[in-house]
Amino acid sequence: MSQKNKIYWSLGVTEKGTRALLTDENSKFAWLRSQRNRRVVVLLELLGIALIASGSYLPTLTIGGFQLSREADIIIYSVTAILVILLTLVAYSLLRISVRGIADAPDELLDERQITIRDTSFRFAYLAMGYLVIALLILMFFGPELELFQPEGNDGSYLMIAALFAFASAPSMILAWRERDI
Repeated sequence: MSQKNKIYWSLGVTEKGTRALLTDENSKFAWLRSQRNRRVVVLLELLGIALIASGSYLPTLTIGGFQLSREADIIIYSVTAILVILLTLVAYSLLRISVRGIADAPDELLDERQITIRDTSFRFAYLAMGYLVIALLILMFFGPELELFQPEGNDGSYLMIAALFAFASAPSMILAWRERDI
């Protein structure tokens, strides 16, 4: 029995989707392939992650003593959070397309050069995430107190979501930033 589209559950990809990204020369995404444009997408992803993380501290900040009504404040905060998360998801999708999904592809679909590049990117991502964890621990000890899933005050769930985005996208970001030709 032959499988037409093998699913790699642990990586969250399919064989057909990965092969399409690896071999796609579609002119629709050709603008994403240059190193400069990939770096712009990486910066957009980092900006989105930073904005999501700042959402944990935003409710208790006031700018110049100016505050809106409680209802308007909640609406603006919710809409902004949704838009920032959508921006980050779009940037992540463009990032995966720009690196042809190499960071998420299984070994059997990559050649030796791509495997080496992917593994090196994972190593640097692992090191970078170690520094992120140290920064989060320092923030936890010396920063304002955070609690998860709080309707009022500093809600740490946005910081947790940002960390998850950072962990998921770090290998692709490093691959996009470092490599000249993909």
